[in-house]
Amino acid sequence: MYENSIKRPDAAGGSVPEPESLRFWKNTRQEPLLTALVLAEQHRLQRPIEVLEVGAYDLSKGLLATVGELRFDLVLTVSALVHEPTERIPMLLEGLGQVLRPDGLLCLLENQLVPFPLKENAWNGGGWLHPYAELMPEGWDLHHGAGLLGTHDLYLLKRNGVGERRYFQFQGTETPRDERQPLTLDALRSRGLPRLRSWTEQAEQALRGTTGVNEARVAELSERLEVETERSRRRQRLLSLADELARVRAAEAPAVIRPSTSNRKEPHVPAAESVLLDSPFDTTWAHVEPRFARMMHVFHQEWFGIRAASGYAPGHKLAISADRQLTPEDMRRAVEACERLRTRAVVFQGFSPNARELMLMLRRVFGTALRLYCVWHGSTSQFHIPFELETFSKLLELRTEGLLDGVACVKPEMCLMSPVIYQQTLLNFPPRVEGARGLGKDAVRSAFIPTPNNWWKNFYSNVYVAVSSAKLDTVYVTSPFESNPQIPVRNRVVNVGHLRRPELFRLIGQAHVLLNVTLSECQPMTAVEGLAHGVACLTGPLSLGALDEHPYQKLVQVAGTGSLGQIRAAMEHVLELKERSPAELSQMMEDYSRTLRAEAINRYLEFTQL
Repeated sequence: MYENSIKRPDAAGGSVPEPESLRFWKNTRQEPLLTALVLAEQHRLQRPIEVLEVGAYDLSKGLLATVGELRFDLVLTVSALVHEPTERIPMLLEGLGQVLRPDGLLCLLENQLVPFPLKENAWNGGGWLHPYAELMPEGWDLHHGAGLLGTHDLYLLKRNGVGERRYFQFQGTETPRDERQPLTLDALRSRGLPRLRSWTEQAEQALRGTTGVNEARVAELSERLEVETERSRRRQRLLSLADELARVRAAEAPAVIRPSTSNRKEPHVPAAESVLLDSPFDTTWAHVEPRFARMMHVFHQEWFGIRAASGYAPGHKLAISADRQLTPEDMRRAVEACERLRTRAVVFQGFSPNARELMLMLRRVFGTALRLYCVWHGSTSQFHIPFELETFSKLLELRTEGLLDGVACVKPEMCLMSPVIYQQTLLNFPPRVEGARGLGKDAVRSAFIPTPNNWWKNFYSNVYVAVSSAKLDTVYVTSPFESNPQIPVRNRVVNVGHLRRPELFRLIGQAHVLLNVTLSECQPMTAVEGLAHGVACLTGPLSLGALDEHPYQKLVQVAGTGSLGQIRAAMEHVLELKERSPAELSQMMEDYSRTLRAEAINRYLEFTQL
């Protein structure tokens, strides 16, 4: 531990035999590199420095116990960590850091960079190849030098004081701390691909020449080789994603389909990012189902109704922007999320130009190993809007071409439009709301009508029925309502405007009845949100097949959506049952909720083949 020298103490204060690794670096081009590092640090500190060279012996016997309270300016290893399994590396690096002075350098002359851990069996009984960029402590910098030492790479680590990992290109022994050329983790992973390729080639050769090895072991190694090779190819495709995206956009027609303003939007959930993975807004009210653990729902941040339907379903959630064009970095984050979560099926809830580009990128990176599906949330009654008809037609084209593995709808019998559409109707989940069972009969009597004011939502029909009822005192709406002196209004109307979801749920839970009897509907979110809170919601006919025969659906579905008399009769029936036998209504809704959730799960699993 002296100027221009490297010595190794043992626990007794004497010396231990010079390790093979030290003899190795003295007789190769590692010697001038390490000597230059020592001289550079001495020059920086303007004093002799203390250096500790650590071998496999030190790591196995306990480094801290050996050196005691001593601290060093430079700690180095040469082919020592290759003998340690990857799960021990973070702990060992932390331990090596403890024997460094605060501004010291940890120098690793170890395996060539790899993107993930690999077991090497080609020499000296085998060893581990470690991805040091992934394993280094938080709050450290890594300066990586590749191709300097033949079969070894150089990793210089130092504390940075900013609490996060940073990566730099090693600039040379004269300026080992130079930070002028930063690197990304992606760039370092790509540097590991050549070593990964050589590993796969060696493994393949070993398999071909294997004799006397049991078939199970050969099968295991073959599977590992196939998996690692595919991961290497996938990483290469991911690194070229920006170029692929540019080619896709260059090939697109000048006229790009854009969403119309008719899509219902959520005004209170602005997103600073164009890609959000498992945001609390999209997972707080989601059901948990282990069979959906490898399913990813992709939907649009701005389309409130579809986002709610997606957010209540089990599975991972990826909220992308519909209005802002996704950048290559956005695409990379989305693709890497699917890779990290080992996703098997991606379900696009709704369709947009951004969704189409993401479909293409996922297919380019994963090939057919990842299944892609899309759920259409519209109906034929919306086809007067060019965006709706054109995007639906585009979906069928993508299904026919094979980009999509399946297309399904939440509107019944849309499969009559094309044989490529999944035959069953997918069902929306109610939100997961704990302990919400509606109000007792003594609460303030109110109706809630959370619908936009347009013709197909039948807004005024619902409001006029509610404001004329003797069983209600207050009617809450989310859209402007103007009374007319010629039309009597019995009850108070309160416009609460647009609500955040917790506020919306609170108001739903306080209501005696919800009204959503629309002229054109798929599966209204208001209805399933009311179901979760134990508050009945009137709707038009939903055509849900066998579910329509459930007593609850018979109670709330109104056949004559344009008939004020039928809407009033249905509302009065619900309110009367709530007053006379609230337990009966509650049990009816709970039973329907269980039935709905079970059937929704079964249909999604069948559709996605999970």
